[in-house]
Amino acid sequence: MSKQNFIRITLFVSVLAFNPAVGGESVSAQVNKRSASAQQTRTVTSSIANILHKRGLDEDAAKKISDGFAEENEALLALMIENIAKHCDEISRNEIFEYLSTEALHRKNVKLDSYAQLTHMFSRIKKTSPDKQTRKQLSRIAKHNSELLG
Repeated sequence: MSKQNFIRITLFVSVLAFNPAVGGESVSAQVNKRSASAQQTRTVTSSIANILHKRGLDEDAAKKISDGFAEENEALLALMIENIAKHCDEISRNEIFEYLSTEALHRKNVKLDSYAQLTHMFSRIKKTSPDKQTRKQLSRIAKHNSELLG
């Protein structure tokens, strides 16, 4: 084997070993992201069903209501909830699920890409109007959530 071929092979193996975008790590990272997203998606409906069950609904009825609430956009709903929880300092994930479970119980349609809906949600959760900084956060969240819709 010539020196030139040896250098090429060594360089190629080094790139594969140390660059996760080229090597096998990117595939496993994508699988981990997908499984985390699927797990998070399952927790959206199960969290809403759990809250409804704790409020006194039959377990099967709570599951049916939560499944009907999320419908086919369950993964998208999970991403939007995560976006709200991550970027709005004043609303916790549990408060979001409490609000969504109430809306699901009353069979109301919730659009988490709407600024008006987000300010309404904030007002219902906190029992006060959002301040200027929170309104900016909610505006950015609504914009980002609407981008998720495409």
